[in-house]
Amino acid sequence: MELLPAELYGKIDKRNPVVSSFESEIKEFTVFMKRISSAPSIDPQSKKLFEIWTKYKVRLPAHYFQEQMVQIADFLYDMKLYRMALWQGYDLYLQQYSPVSMQDITNVDYLKSSFFQKGFETDEVGLMVRSSTPALSRARSVSVNLEMDQLQSILDFLRILMQAVLPYESLCWVLYNGSVQIYSICRYLMSANHSAQALDFLLWACMCLETSVPLLTIRFLPWRATLYCAVCQCYYDCRAGLQAEVFARRALGKVNELAKLEEMSCSPASSETTMAFREATIKLAAMLFKRVAYEPGRKSKGVCRPKQKGILKEAPWHRTITERLLMEMFEGHAAQLLAVIEALWDTSHRPLHTGIPEEPEMREVVMELLSVGVMIMAPFELSKPCQLVH
Repeated sequence: MELLPAELYGKIDKRNPVVSSFESEIKEFTVFMKRISSAPSIDPQSKKLFEIWTKYKVRLPAHYFQEQMVQIADFLYDMKLYRMALWQGYDLYLQQYSPVSMQDITNVDYLKSSFFQKGFETDEVGLMVRSSTPALSRARSVSVNLEMDQLQSILDFLRILMQAVLPYESLCWVLYNGSVQIYSICRYLMSANHSAQALDFLLWACMCLETSVPLLTIRFLPWRATLYCAVCQCYYDCRAGLQAEVFARRALGKVNELAKLEEMSCSPASSETTMAFREATIKLAAMLFKRVAYEPGRKSKGVCRPKQKGILKEAPWHRTITERLLMEMFEGHAAQLLAVIEALWDTSHRPLHTGIPEEPEMREVVMELLSVGVMIMAPFELSKPCQLVH
């Protein structure tokens, strides 16, 4: 008996018998997958899902069927069933448009001609992007199993996709999601001592967020600050402290520009807005302090560094250049402690791992940072002396 398409039964809603039957089978499949997701083999379930797609593909409207396919792929992806999500979801959807692999895309024109022949303002764009990015960026969860060139191709595709949708404000969510994917992969690269390879992609993500007007609001400021800090950290990892300082100052300037725009608006600043600006400023100032604290020319700023020998006597809080810098740049012990920890965790020094540096200037700065950190965390008043033996 030939199965009739859903359109012959009226509107495409839950009362349609074909739609009702399809949703029932899909619900049964998802409930069953939640129970056996940890099973050693899910091949029978993969075959079952394929049979559902085959059975209803010609009976349901194309757009409805494709949306359901991508939703199930998202469901499987969230359950960390990546292969099944690809084979029975994302890849099936993409193959309807082009047999080209996403990793073979080398430029924007090739991307458009392969998958976006109708442009970027159609109903299919959302599903297309949802399918293409997880199909590649699954690497953020399994990147330890991928080679460097594979990660590079994934990042290249994300950059090409973001470049293609950059002129369309309605697709700003693609830029945001793409920046999240890039950051996730780049964090892994940074942990594997590949900060130089991650730097360009993080810079690209920052540029996209700064170029898209909808993403320049307060709502996305915390995320922009996170990307800015990641770029600074890459510079520090590459022993490019001066570039890190320049970029941190530039990022602080962007935050100040946004703050001035907020002041010009008629609505009063909320506590959430104030907190967002404060947190972004502190994070970026900590990135700046990582360079300034170790800057060789600090003595030429009109401040003489006091010599410290033996046990420090009763002294005010800001008795060294490091402490004065903290007082000038940060307000509150929590922010000051964050700056101290960041400076001590600089990958070009890492005194907490390798011990106190041998260079006199570096050793002096590290001892001052350690002294300040102890005073901030100590359970006694900061006005009491801190014993520091040289």
